[in-house]
Amino acid sequence: MGSKLFLFFLSLAFSASIITGNVFALDYPTREIEFIAGFGPGSTIDSIARLAAKFSEKYVGKPIIVVNRAGGGGSRGYAALAASKPDGYTIGGFAVSGIVQPYLMKGVTFQKKSFRMISQLGVSETGLYVKKGGPYDVTLKELIKKAKEKPDTIRAGVGATWSPEDFARAVLEEEAGVKLIRVPFPGGGGESVPALLGGHSDINFGAGTHWAPLYVGGKLNVLATSGEQRDPRFPNIPTFKEYGYDVNLPAKYWLAVPAGTPEAVINFLAEAFRKGCSEKGYKDGMDNLGISAAWQNPADSMKSVDGMENLFLKIIKKYDLKPQ
Repeated sequence: MGSKLFLFFLSLAFSASIITGNVFALDYPTREIEFIAGFGPGSTIDSIARLAAKFSEKYVGKPIIVVNRAGGGGSRGYAALAASKPDGYTIGGFAVSGIVQPYLMKGVTFQKKSFRMISQLGVSETGLYVKKGGPYDVTLKELIKKAKEKPDTIRAGVGATWSPEDFARAVLEEEAGVKLIRVPFPGGGGESVPALLGGHSDINFGAGTHWAPLYVGGKLNVLATSGEQRDPRFPNIPTFKEYGYDVNLPAKYWLAVPAGTPEAVINFLAEAFRKGCSEKGYKDGMDNLGISAAWQNPADSMKSVDGMENLFLKIIKKYDLKPQ
């Protein structure tokens, strides 16, 4: 009798846990959600965040407010997200910089394990771009020749510290045997692109959001992009690989929440953003930014983050990059 009574109460407890979980999922959200973009307006993360929020908001059922917390090459935003309450009311854009900064930046207060991924939002190739008609609007081969003839004279703009674009700069320097002047713009493309157009940098490395719209508009020229093959959207842009340089460093972007966020919330958000990111408007918007819309579920997104971590740790070891 005691055994049967125990099983009866165990069954009740199990049922209650399921009901509680479902009720929690149904009760969420009850208010607006803050979407942290750790870079300034016009940056890649900011642009993706606003597109994803716009098309996913109706499936979430509450307003999604994008908040820019720029600083430290994205580290300020990552730190704020990691420290926020894990209740689903604070989400954030996450990129490769959030993976590698704990290895290469002193004083950061977060690690990869500080976050859970909701979904992947997009993928972009990193490009080396210049002002159209400017003194460095040449082929990559000619640019490398100029850099060798006058080392430490070409100013190379990058956005976030140790983002794929910053890695691309470091790897190209090693591969080509040149030395560039690194010019960081912590606010991302919103700062680096105007700087290039205004003559404050000579060449820039950046994701598609930096250069694609202005390349199409005839204001920028792209000397090379990362990737195994040319992007079919931009068939006239060669790859670094075509010049013999192993700069295969894609930029990937995810939606993240603080570690400890309930699974019911994670699954709810994943489904809402899956629907939003499946809409044609989202895909077209990403395409216009030079980014491929690429949604993934939470488990596959975490695997994608792990894969990128392994890729960039190999580069850190190969080039003996040290924390700064």
